[in-house]
Amino acid sequence: MTENLETIPEKAPAAGNKKAAKQSPAAAKSNSWVVFFSLLLVTLALVAIGGIGWKGLEFSQQLSQLDNQLQQSLSKHNEQTSQLSKMKQQVQQQDKQLQHNAERLAQLPGADRNDWLLAEAEYLLRLANQRLNLEKDWQGATAILTAADNVLAETQNPLLNPVRQILAQELQALRAVPAVDITGAVARLQAIQDQISELEWMPRTLPKMTAVVETPEESDEEPTAWQKLMTKAWAGLGIIVRVREHDKALPAPLTPDQHYYLQQNMHLMLEQAQVALVRQQDALYKQSIERTQTWLNEFVMVETAKSNGVKATLAELQQWNVSPEFPEISGSLTRLRQLLDQQRRNRGLPLSVSQAAAN
Repeated sequence: MTENLETIPEKAPAAGNKKAAKQSPAAAKSNSWVVFFSLLLVTLALVAIGGIGWKGLEFSQQLSQLDNQLQQSLSKHNEQTSQLSKMKQQVQQQDKQLQHNAERLAQLPGADRNDWLLAEAEYLLRLANQRLNLEKDWQGATAILTAADNVLAETQNPLLNPVRQILAQELQALRAVPAVDITGAVARLQAIQDQISELEWMPRTLPKMTAVVETPEESDEEPTAWQKLMTKAWAGLGIIVRVREHDKALPAPLTPDQHYYLQQNMHLMLEQAQVALVRQQDALYKQSIERTQTWLNEFVMVETAKSNGVKATLAELQQWNVSPEFPEISGSLTRLRQLLDQQRRNRGLPLSVSQAAAN
């Protein structure tokens, strides 16, 4: 009996050691999961911060390119303005020369009525060619050719019928040119310029990052420890990373200078489109409209009625052919000059009216 009582305390510690040995692996396993999720959260946070920094760097590079393009656009705009000024001066000089020739014609003695009419017709034909070739004004050229045809009809000279036949063909070719409402298009582009500052551009500051955590549907069952751990981990992850719909990247904020240069770029590009429209340079006009559309799609964050209206107007204007192919209308002028030279030779004396008009 005594020996049995002594052996009982010796077996009790052995049972306690076995129980502790069973509990220690479970505690170690729980600690390893906590460490794993902690490392996962830190990794995701670093990835999110790196992504935002990379987007900011990429946007800064884009703005730098926009600044360079702005300087190039300003330089091109100045060159185009200078060329346009030179062309206007040339047209003014030619108009002065024509006026001077008309004054000389008025001072010539011995010119009868038909000579005056022929000189007027030649002047009008030459003016129509200049209006079409220099100013691309086919409507004005059509009106001037019509006036020249009326003058030739007033002479009642059958020898001028070949000239009138060629003139009729040239008038028909001009009337077939598609009409371009340049004034209306310029007005619509200017209206778009006035709305640039009213569009919803990219924000100047980052929006507040709020975590959006989906709450599971309520159920009568008690959530397990694993579900509780996943809920806490997802809530902590939502504080660091903002999940957006459609996988859109978080936009980098714009500084006031960047807002200014972006809008100035838009103004310059629309002004370039207007210059190309007036000068009927179709390639430059469509390129300017296309670049404006690209900036709208890239930097306008919210689609509103104004932004959709601007995009629709630009899409419509881009389809216009602002530089239609013009016909050649110099045939009637060449034929009239041939007849005048022949008339001068037949008379045996210089045709003073024709010479004065040619000068």
